[in-house]
Amino acid sequence: MNTSTASLKLGTLGGTVAAAVPSIQRDTLLEAVVLAGVGACVSFVVSLFLKWLFKALKTWFLNRSNPN
Repeated sequence: MNTSTASLKLGTLGGTVAAAVPSIQRDTLLEAVVLAGVGACVSFVVSLFLKWLFKALKTWFLNRSNPN
């Protein structure tokens, strides 16, 4: 990446942040952070549950198809 591309990207990012920061309210930011944390926790728990469920179903189907 050459210098002009990097400075263009940083300038765009800086302008976007500078334009967005004044419109963000403290309550809205706190709500977004809490909801992101809750969403991450729920996603983690659901992925663990699905992993356990698929393992249990795989074991059940393998035991069912094996007549031993």
